[in-house]
Amino acid sequence: MVYNRTMLRRSILAWLALLVFLGACSPQVSPERNPGITATAEPTTVAPTAPPPTDVSAPTPELSPTETTPPTPTSDPGPPGIILFIGDGMGAAHRQAAAWLALGMDGTLVMDSLLIHGWAQTASADSPVTDSAASATAMATGQLTNNQVLGMDPAGQPLESILELAQAHGWAVGLVTTVPLTHATPAAFAVHHNSRYDEPEIARKMMALEIDVLLGGGEDDFFGWDEAGCFTGNGRQPAGEGLVSPAVETGYVHVCTREELLSLDLPPGGKLLGLFAGDELAAPFSPSLEEMTAAALAVLSQDPDGFFLMVEAGQIDWAAHDNQAEEVMQLTIGLDAAVTQTKIFTLARPDTLLIVTADHETGGMSLNQDGAGNFRQDGPFQTPQGTTFWVDWSTGSHTGENVPVTAEGPYSGLLAGEYPVTRIYEAMRMMVVGQ
Repeated sequence: MVYNRTMLRRSILAWLALLVFLGACSPQVSPERNPGITATAEPTTVAPTAPPPTDVSAPTPELSPTETTPPTPTSDPGPPGIILFIGDGMGAAHRQAAAWLALGMDGTLVMDSLLIHGWAQTASADSPVTDSAASATAMATGQLTNNQVLGMDPAGQPLESILELAQAHGWAVGLVTTVPLTHATPAAFAVHHNSRYDEPEIARKMMALEIDVLLGGGEDDFFGWDEAGCFTGNGRQPAGEGLVSPAVETGYVHVCTREELLSLDLPPGGKLLGLFAGDELAAPFSPSLEEMTAAALAVLSQDPDGFFLMVEAGQIDWAAHDNQAEEVMQLTIGLDAAVTQTKIFTLARPDTLLIVTADHETGGMSLNQDGAGNFRQDGPFQTPQGTTFWVDWSTGSHTGENVPVTAEGPYSGLLAGEYPVTRIYEAMRMMVVGQ
């Protein structure tokens, strides 16, 4: 996987310039939509994120045709929305390492420049160290559950998710990921099932919800074993019971390539099913996480009642399990590119709650600048300015560390400080129900 460091720096500089320009002309959200935040409030610091960048006064370069075009300032805030980014396994050190590699010791990722900073405690109902299913369920429903369980409490009772609550209020909803859509994090927002590993059944339950936008991998879970999809490999649904053809008949547009996604002309009221790999997306992702996020927002934000979107950078966790520091950093940079584009979107849509967090930390990652790490040390790596650093790992598994939460928009003030991961659901619920 190769990241474009120059493009990332340019997009961040473009965002900073646009922030200054739109500050005076963008509509404001009323104070009651953001309890606890005042006009002079300072963000709560999250260690170990780096200080603000020192080069923000540099001239803003022109955007290339492949970069995000800033929105036109408008007095219309548009419908309310929630955009939740989850970097699977992404702890504080993962974010800091990505900033060092892409921007330097004084650099700050866009995800870390959001106004509100907090820490989420990630323990599940039955373990101090959660898995993705339990943590995503906690974020999606506001209740802790056992590891491996999706959308249900420890007693096996289904829990209404934020996605289902948004649907009940007439909002459009979507899920985006770089791993199979049936994997634990996206599945926890959509289904109620006692095992995260029953992926064909998860696919059936997911399609029954009529989610407006589904973009990710996992084609095999949606096709019958007797059907030919876009990718090699057999479908996992029973013969004659594939899920894609019936979905198309009921109004979904099915795409499986980047070109199809980027040229999409979805009819009014249409739904989108994008399956871009038989299993997980292969690097370099095609389409990228940034492109999938943009496509999802283009569809969902047309709903006049509101929208909910969950975007997962699912392979950060996998790279951290393998203690592959460079891949972790590049994947985190890719997530930040999607956040950058979304931040630009929210500048013209201030009634949008934007949250960036993780379901848990993976790898026990830490950083040093002297190379005196443990036997798992990875590196050396260099910042753009030539400063050398190393990455240490304490494990190849999940840890119980708190994870950073950064946020902006209505009710984001609820996410300052330290709290159980269920608080994220509470902020999103307040955004939907308004109380």
